[in-house]
Amino acid sequence: MALPASAQAQGSVSGIARNDEGAPLAGVKVEAVYQTVSAPRLPYGGRSIKAVGETGPDGRYSLSLAGLPPGEYSANAYQIIVNGGRRLQIDLVASDTATFGSHEAVRRDFRQEMVESSPELPYGNGGVFVIENAISDYTDLSEAEISLVPRRGARPITKRVRRTGEGLVVTGIPFGTYRVSARLGGRPLALRLWGPDIADRYAETVEHDFTMGALGNQFRVLARLPDG
Repeated sequence: MALPASAQAQGSVSGIARNDEGAPLAGVKVEAVYQTVSAPRLPYGGRSIKAVGETGPDGRYSLSLAGLPPGEYSANAYQIIVNGGRRLQIDLVASDTATFGSHEAVRRDFRQEMVESSPELPYGNGGVFVIENAISDYTDLSEAEISLVPRRGARPITKRVRRTGEGLVVTGIPFGTYRVSARLGGRPLALRLWGPDIADRYAETVEHDFTMGALGNQFRVLARLPDG
């Protein structure tokens, strides 16, 4: 539905995307998304309306809102990576998450960094490690400490689980293949991978990448106290 020129936005958003070391990041997808939902006569309440662009070799981008409906907009940016043969969207962190008016010219910079949890990203923007009790095991795992050793590249990660709607998790993990172990009160736990067609075999360590779950971004295990 075309809008008369007098009812169209005239603002813009621009900025730069950087990697976790502060260097400009090219090829990042950037969107300015219409936020004035329930606006009359706009399809889906305006939720599908946005301006899109991409950062150049210098990491910079500029999006014009010209021709879009007046109202409130928000800016977000993301990269597409391939993990275990699947394409995943990794959100970048905005310098300012506030919405802005369609008449404004604003700056929003973005940074590539791992987020464990935030209001916008409750499960972070990386891999999600999920630990659950083995069948017929009722051990309280809420104090379990998880160690993730990458096959290559990143440094080892050791973190305590936190409780979420998804269960007990560790979040904000860079994607890759890891060897994982878990301890509870200083004692090692017996682990096995959790998923279809996976052997019911427990060990002190298991190895996998973050390709499990409906979104293909999880590493899921079952845990129990070891025998003896």
